[in-house]
Amino acid sequence: MRRLFFRLPVRLPIRAAALATLALLAAACSPRYDWRTILSNDGHYAALYPGKPTSAARDVAIAGRKLPMTMEASRIDDTLFAVGVVTLPADDAALRREALDAMQAGLVANLGAHPDAPARTRAVTVMSAAQPPVALEGVEVTVAGVSPQDQSPRRLTARLVGSGARVYQAVVLESGAAARDTRQAEHVEQFLTGFHPF
Repeated sequence: MRRLFFRLPVRLPIRAAALATLALLAAACSPRYDWRTILSNDGHYAALYPGKPTSAARDVAIAGRKLPMTMEASRIDDTLFAVGVVTLPADDAALRREALDAMQAGLVANLGAHPDAPARTRAVTVMSAAQPPVALEGVEVTVAGVSPQDQSPRRLTARLVGSGARVYQAVVLESGAAARDTRQAEHVEQFLTGFHPF
């Protein structure tokens, strides 16, 4: 897997020592986002992660089959940024739809109880990493829930899309205080819009 890293510039005040000290104190109290583009040749996508991701692989049950799934994820404090890729046995539109529906149902079910806030979905366009980019039809899912393990709040935002013999889920899972913090929305959007299948 080849990885390309592009770091966003950080501008700090140079002349005002008081402002520099204040900025350093603020940075110490907030998560550090070190955005970089990761090109996954195995997963056939490019994504903008807030930190260096780790990889895992396992089989998942989808549409009555066990299919291989790879996952790359990066955690910043109580927020997980992840891309999961399921490889299908063929480039089949009906199978892609079935797999995407199963992945969406699994994400919502795994979140935990969410009686007061049912999952919301909306159609989105996900641009491919091809040149020129190709517009792919996808769905965005947003749901808030409660962890069955520790009863802490959780919030999930995911984009699901299929292309060829692969289906993708780009997921942001916020836990605890992060799930209540509306300031996180910028980071969520940056990650989801920075995801591009090949």
